[in-house]
Order: sequence, then C-alpha cells, then structure tokens
Amino acid sequence: MKIMNYAELNRMSLEELRTLNAKVVEIIKQKRFEATLDVKEELRVGMVVKVNHPKLAGKQLRVEKINRTKASLKLLNGFAGYNVPLSLIEVIK
Repeated sequence: MKIMNYAELNRMSLEELRTLNAKVVEIIKQKRFEATLDVKEELRVGMVVKVNHPKLAGKQLRVEKINRTKASLKLLNGFAGYNVPLSLIEVIK
C-alpha cells in the first residue's frame, strides 16, 4: 500500500482527486457495513450489551429489538429505552 503525501496529492488533477475520493468513500462505507453485519449477526434479543457513547458510558443495556440499522435497547436497572446504531453496540462477553 502506497501512502501519498501532501505534495503528491497537490500534483494530482481535480478529476484524479475526485476519483480517489470516491474510491476512499466507497471503501469506508464497505468497511462500516461489514462491521455492522458482524455485530448484527452476533446480537440476539435479550443479550446484555454496552454502547460506545459518552451518554451511556458504563451502563449495561438489554436488547429489546433488532432493526435493519439500529437496535432498541433498555437499561438493565431502569426504564429508559434507546434506539442505538448497530455500529455503537458492543456485546459483553
């Protein structure tokens, strides 16, 4: 893998930069999609999870429902419920 520095990028034409940007964005989207699929395959209703977000730091939640892009979670020791993107969910093992 070749890492380009600022000077090399600066020499590229506008069209080459747009093409490079489109490829990078496509790869990022694909990797995010794969990570989300991995989490979704592992998740089951009733599992205890944690969320990678400051608002829910250190709290354990139970999976109530799994949707296409988000999951409904409920606090273990409370009544609050949250719809959280699958990419932020971590399964507690």
